[in-house]
Amino acid sequence: MTTPLKSGFRMPAEWEEHECCWMQWPTESFPTNATPSWSHFDLEKARIAWANVANAINRFEQLKMIVHPNDYQSALKLLDQNVEILKTPIDDAWCRDTGAIFLLNDKNQLAGVDSDFNCWGYKENFEQDDKVAKFMINNSNATYFKNNMVLEGGSIHVNGNGTLITTEQCLLHENRNPNLSKNEIENNLKEYFGVTKIIWLKHGTDEGTNGHIDNVACFSDQNTVLAMTCSDKDDTYYDLLSENLDILKSSVDQDNNPLKIVEVEMSKKRFIPGDDEPSSYINFYIANSAIILPFFGDDTADQNAMKIIKEQFPNRQIECLDGHDILMGGGNIHCITQQQPKAVS
Repeated sequence: MTTPLKSGFRMPAEWEEHECCWMQWPTESFPTNATPSWSHFDLEKARIAWANVANAINRFEQLKMIVHPNDYQSALKLLDQNVEILKTPIDDAWCRDTGAIFLLNDKNQLAGVDSDFNCWGYKENFEQDDKVAKFMINNSNATYFKNNMVLEGGSIHVNGNGTLITTEQCLLHENRNPNLSKNEIENNLKEYFGVTKIIWLKHGTDEGTNGHIDNVACFSDQNTVLAMTCSDKDDTYYDLLSENLDILKSSVDQDNNPLKIVEVEMSKKRFIPGDDEPSSYINFYIANSAIILPFFGDDTADQNAMKIIKEQFPNRQIECLDGHDILMGGGNIHCITQQQPKAVS
């Protein structure tokens, strides 16, 4: 079977130039008996939050919004005029996890990976969202690769040079790929994303994804990892994030070089009733010449995060948006976006 690796493709780093960014519009056409992501607040607030992110990104790169046909008018009302709207049935609005993961080869030709999506471990029956990746790949005229392993985009980060970070909590969870060993999962990641080195952190957070990496750690350049930390020893996440930090500090990249670790203190604010989900600044989007960063109304933590992100991305404009209403749905800015790298025409 031909895989991206055998065909010379790799997953680019998120800071490499983009053709566009993809998102999915919050829909009221939820599957029967499913629990809406915005059950903690309301759909209209979700749409305003999604639109704020989309319109901010669209100032720096083309934004493509996938919209359920029943929701077209609501999207038209809130999105800027030059946001491209593409209509197709969808179940939810987390394009990082349901959407294609795009790749490039050394000729800058585009490919896309369509991994199996089981709604974060069969939490709901989202048959339409399992078709979103193929829809995106077809629309982009990219080479299509089908990956029969369950995988969400929020569960991996890469440095674009051969190293991938993920969490055991998610990828080794029994509700994802119980038929695969850790070694088999590693081999799949190498074959489909063109990496040679995989760093396994223990924990993500408990936002309904069984611990995605994109809430706790990401690369800011080929050798630097931003890591969410907690300084409060009485906080639920202190021990978990400290263990992640220890692993990162002892890890090396694909060339056996030690990683530079930059700590980003999480906000202490908790928003979802009855949920211990922390507010993470790691869950940002890297756009062409900009960073779209969530803020949480926690002045000290907000300002600290912005200072660190500015230092890590000195040539990018920092756009800060209220992350509260996205967090109420179970994620943040990175979770609702998916970049498509710039390829040859």
